[in-house]
Amino acid sequence: MFKQALDKRHARGKPIQVAFVGAGRMGTGAICQIGLMRGISVAVIADLSTERATRAFELSGYRREDVVVANAVGPAQDAIRQNKPVVTQDATLVPQLEIDAVVDATGSPELGARVALQTIQARKHIIMLNVETDVVVGPILHRMAEAAGVVYTVSSGDEPGLIAEFYDRYAGLGFEIVAVGKAPSSIGLFDRFATPDSVGEDAKRWGVNPHFLVTFRDATKTMIEMACISNYTGLVPDIRGMHGPIAGVNEIPQLFRPKSEGGILNTRGVVDYARPLKHEDGSIDFDRSVTPGTFIVVHTDHKQIQEDLQYLDVTGSDGYYNMYTPYHLVTNEIPLSIVNAVAFNHPTIVPKLGLVTEVFGAAKRALTAGETVEGAGGSSVYALNDLYETAKADNVVPLGLLTDAKLLRDVRREEVITYDMVELQTDTTLYHLRALQNSMNLQPHAPPSLKVAAE
Repeated sequence: MFKQALDKRHARGKPIQVAFVGAGRMGTGAICQIGLMRGISVAVIADLSTERATRAFELSGYRREDVVVANAVGPAQDAIRQNKPVVTQDATLVPQLEIDAVVDATGSPELGARVALQTIQARKHIIMLNVETDVVVGPILHRMAEAAGVVYTVSSGDEPGLIAEFYDRYAGLGFEIVAVGKAPSSIGLFDRFATPDSVGEDAKRWGVNPHFLVTFRDATKTMIEMACISNYTGLVPDIRGMHGPIAGVNEIPQLFRPKSEGGILNTRGVVDYARPLKHEDGSIDFDRSVTPGTFIVVHTDHKQIQEDLQYLDVTGSDGYYNMYTPYHLVTNEIPLSIVNAVAFNHPTIVPKLGLVTEVFGAAKRALTAGETVEGAGGSSVYALNDLYETAKADNVVPLGLLTDAKLLRDVRREEVITYDMVELQTDTTLYHLRALQNSMNLQPHAPPSLKVAAE
C-alpha cells in the first residue's frame, strides 16, 4: 500500500509536500532518503543555519542556486508554487505554508512543543522525530490532532516506531509480549555521569554534538524512548530506570522472563534495554548482540507453536522467544510515517494510553541552591523512568521541564529532582501544555479544544 500510494501521487503530479524543522544529521538523512523517492517531496527546511539547510537540499539532489531563502510567508509560498525548494530560519512560518506534513527533527522539548502545536492548529500532520517532547506532552498533542482531523505521531525508523510495529505484529498474532527493548551501541560505554567534557573526544571523532552524545551515553535517550513505547503499549518499567542487563541474542530470552523461571523480571509485560556483549579488546560483539537494533520477547504455551518456532530456528526456549532486528534505520524509514499519516491518516506510535510512564531527572553531581539545571545532555542530570502514578506520588519533575530551572536548595548526587526543589520556567509552550494535560482526564476520544495559545 505504501508504494502504491506514492505511485498514485506521482502519476497525478501531486507529490506529498513535506517540511522539515531541523537539518541536523537525522533530518538531513531523511531528506536525502526522500530525494530518492517518487510521489513525495521536501518543500521546506527550517533551520537557524541557512547553510546547513541549503546543504541538505543540495545533498538530496537540488542545485544550490535553485534554493530560495525566505523568512516571510509570501515569498516562501510563491517559491513552493514554482516547485522551488525553500529554506527559512523561522520555524513558525512552516505550518502556514501549503504543505501536507511537518517533521520535527529538532530534539528540543520546547521547540518541538511549539512546532507540533502550531502545526496541529494549522490542521497539518505532524511527525515527531522528537521523542523528548512526546514523553512530556504527547498525550495532549495527540488528542488535539484527533480533534483537528490530522495525525500526530512519533516516527518510524527510530526505536520507538520500530518496536511499535513489531509489538503490533506479534501481539496481533496472539503472542504474549513479555518484554520489548533496544540495544544501542552507545550504551556499550554506559556512564550515568557522562558530561559534554567527558565525551568530548568521542564526539569530535564521530562528528556529533557532545550534548547529543551524552544523552546516549548516560541512557537518557533510552529512558525517554522506552517511556514513549510504554505510553503506546501499556508495557511498563519493571523497576525504576529498568534493568539494562548485558545480554546478546541468546541471553535476552533467558533473562527477560520472570524470576520464578530463572529470569530477572518481577512481572511480564515490560519495557527495558540490553547492553551489548563485547570482545576481549572491549569492542562490541555485533555478531552475538542485538546492537544496534531492537528486541521483543514473546511467550507461548502452545506446543505446536513452540515446535514450529524451534523448527524455524527462532532464538529461545521454554516458550520464550526473541524476535529481534539487529539494526534500526532511524533516518531512512521516517518517510514511512509521513506517507502513513498523509495517505492513510494512520499514526505509527502515539501515547494513546496517556502517560503510563514518566521520565524525570536525577543529579549527576552534588548541585547547589541557585544553580541552573542544564537539562538533558548536560552535566546536571541524567534521566530515569518509572510508572507515571509512582512518579506523580513522588512529586518528580518531568525531565523536559527541568531545562533552565533554578534550584531552590542543594541536591545530593543521584537524588531525584522534585517540584519543591526547583523554580521552573513557566513561560514556555511546553510548560503550559503540560499544565493543561495535568488538569485533564485524557481518555481516548475525549480531545481538548484546539484553542491553546502558543505562549
